Amino acid sequence: MKPFFKFIASFPVCVCMIASNAVGQESSIELYEHQIKPLLKERCFACHGALKQESELRVDTIEAMKDYGILEDNLLLNRLTSKDDTERMPPEGEPLSRQEVLDIQNWIADGAPAPDNEQAEADPMEHWAFQKIERPSLPKLGMSNPVDAFLTASQQINGFKTQASAERRLLLRRIYLDLTGLPPTPEQLLSDLPIEEIIDSLIDSPQYGERWGRHWMDVWRYSDWYGLDNQLRNSQKHLWHWRDWIIDSLNEDKGYDRMIMEMIAGDEIAPTDLKTVRATGFLARNYYLFNRTTWLDDTIEHTGKAFLGLTLNCAKCHDHKYDPINHEDYYRFRAIFEPHHVRLDALPGESDFDVDGLPRVYDDKINVPTFVHRRGDPSNPIKDHSVVAGVPEFLSAFAEQAVEVELPVSAWAPGTRSYSQKDQLAAAESGVDSAFKKLAEAKRAASQTEDRDLTDTDAMLLTEDFKRARPGVWHTIGVDWRYQGGLLAQTVPTLERSCLRTKASHPVDFDLEMKFQITGGRQWQSVGIRFDADESGEQAHTVYLSAHAGGPKVQLAHTVSGRDIYPGDAKIAKPIQLNQEYALGVKVRGDLINVALDQQFLFSYRLPQRRIGAFELFAFDATADFYALNIRPLPPEAQLVESDQPPTELDPTHRIRLAESQWNVAKARLAAIQARIANDNAKLKGMGEPNLERVSQR
Repeated sequence: MKPFFKFIASFPVCVCMIASNAVGQESSIELYEHQIKPLLKERCFACHGALKQESELRVDTIEAMKDYGILEDNLLLNRLTSKDDTERMPPEGEPLSRQEVLDIQNWIADGAPAPDNEQAEADPMEHWAFQKIERPSLPKLGMSNPVDAFLTASQQINGFKTQASAERRLLLRRIYLDLTGLPPTPEQLLSDLPIEEIIDSLIDSPQYGERWGRHWMDVWRYSDWYGLDNQLRNSQKHLWHWRDWIIDSLNEDKGYDRMIMEMIAGDEIAPTDLKTVRATGFLARNYYLFNRTTWLDDTIEHTGKAFLGLTLNCAKCHDHKYDPINHEDYYRFRAIFEPHHVRLDALPGESDFDVDGLPRVYDDKINVPTFVHRRGDPSNPIKDHSVVAGVPEFLSAFAEQAVEVELPVSAWAPGTRSYSQKDQLAAAESGVDSAFKKLAEAKRAASQTEDRDLTDTDAMLLTEDFKRARPGVWHTIGVDWRYQGGLLAQTVPTLERSCLRTKASHPVDFDLEMKFQITGGRQWQSVGIRFDADESGEQAHTVYLSAHAGGPKVQLAHTVSGRDIYPGDAKIAKPIQLNQEYALGVKVRGDLINVALDQQFLFSYRLPQRRIGAFELFAFDATADFYALNIRPLPPEAQLVESDQPPTELDPTHRIRLAESQWNVAKARLAAIQARIANDNAKLKGMGEPNLERVSQR
């Protein structure tokens, strides 16, 4: 029987009969209403509906299809099932499924019936969002507040009962939270001022702009910059200037229309007013380093959403399927923004853009063309089809004619502004002064080095070879410390406090080297040096080596009120071996410490609050041999590093040469700035334009 059924199924007429049986109880009209028309709306109306009628065909009503003759001679079915991609409908997306084609075939076979009252698709231009705003008549319900009147009228229509008026304390709480985002204080809740006065005072408060600014920052996609290390990849540094403009605009009760104009074209309507130009942070926020098209796509999408309430981005690849926006409209809109770029402008009193600067947009390449991209692919532009900047065609009646705006020189050449020139000169002159002082310091340090007798042992704060006990220098704390064989040994590992402590306190800045080896121990096997140590051992800084099998390392630690603290960024893993001699180096200047092992720099660290005390050499849960300890005051010329990069040691002569070179570079930089400013000012004078000093305070 199976071959027979396969034979029957191969005939279309039999398939139609089977499908017809599958319809069962549904009539052909129900099939059209519930299956076919929704399918046509989803796949066909965009090109053959109220929005657009390609080939003058509409398929949103049976009458329209019959007028065109598409239901005759299997024309519709042939186009739906064509194997030729240039003829098949719909042209985009997957072909209709077998069942969808069978449903349409059965419906046509039954005469293509439709409801008597079938309505054509509504014209998108009749959508409420595109209608002119007109003041509605006020419902006559005897209410003083028109908002209450409209709400009550709608509630009555839907059978809802209006709530009673809120009691005063509850109303005040709602008002404060709504207008400032902050709850009222107990004193404010007890205020007997009229509600209207309280509302006015809250609207006049700075917190009003801060509260409502957060809402508009969400609508307009406020976001700080991001990047990798110091590389900016998205948005702009110091974009908080735009955030402050939003808050200030709300607190100044600036009109919404004016706010839009300043965000889109503040650089043109008030080019010398920095308070206005900062509004263009709306556009600067869309900056994207790696792809100009992605940058402009974001600009178009979010300008349309923020100010037009339209998803323009749908038309990037094809005509919009719902709104009256075609493929070319998208690129006309892009052409508005095609020339613009972003930059940072210097602000009065600050020439370092890392510290501060004003992120803004400006027109860069005025005549750059905009091409329509086939299916939205930027690698496939239609080079013979450039478009003129403009809004979507259906909005063109509202658009004013674009005109060129002539900008003052200070707008497109911000380096010519007087305050900018003064700040640049001041920074360059300060650089010269600083370089000269460093040169003088290098020469003074070299002179001091030449005068010092480096062989004089008195220059050492402490020199110890541990060949014999020196009770005048050391206190011995704990037991099992022995002077033997020309060294000092800790022979028994202990967890108790066990150390040699200097009787004299050490200076603030010092250079220390201790030579020793760890000979054994139990678990921690830690040996090192403490400084800033008080008599009780409750306060100290510690640098030590640990041969602990679970993680050998060099570690810095602090003892505060008897509690040991081990900073995670003040250690380095090292394969510390038993019975191997090490030289631990510690240099301290103020709160900065550099740690080295065997003359190899390991790390630097900023110490917490210091309290000058004694040195203590110790062994914790370890046995050890100590060979030598040398401590001297840290020389003024000693170079300590701030980061985990090894210091570059320069001899005094090279240090002077380097300082001289840096001084010459600073002087050359100053001369270059002076020459550029003189040249700019000469050009300004020739153009008859003054050098602008002011920053407009609108």
